[in-house]
Amino acid sequence: MITKLTDKPISIAADHRGVVLKERLKGWLLAKGYRVKDCGTDSAAARVDAMDYALQLVAELKASRSDFAIGICGSGQMMAITANRFPFVRATLLHTAEESIDARRHGDANMLVLGADVTDDATVESILAAFLNTTALGDRYAERRKRLAELDISEL
Repeated sequence: MITKLTDKPISIAADHRGVVLKERLKGWLLAKGYRVKDCGTDSAAARVDAMDYALQLVAELKASRSDFAIGICGSGQMMAITANRFPFVRATLLHTAEESIDARRHGDANMLVLGADVTDDATVESILAAFLNTTALGDRYAERRKRLAELDISEL
């Protein structure tokens, strides 16, 4: 059972390698009662850059139009690397439901990243369900997240 942690649309985007998985996950989300904001791409036929679609998801999070985003590319790496350039994004590339639970509990991850070429269909749904059904823990984890948000890399 999914406990909805947001009433806002969940933003989702993919590059050309992740289009099929994006469409499948959109259907899953809609069937579970979520609203979805599709940020592209819509075709696997033409090569596109995952970075461009990660930036669209970042914009949705920054504007608070979405509390959660899902980015999909071949390996997931470029989506995660791009999104994590922004201090308000906590993107996590996940391969198991167990990782998903820890990413939400400990890091309050707000962007799920998946590798379309490296994650099987059954696992993807369990990762997404765990991600959307897990709340962030308080105490030391809240303090850690606060410290993370306040990091200034220019001071290193």
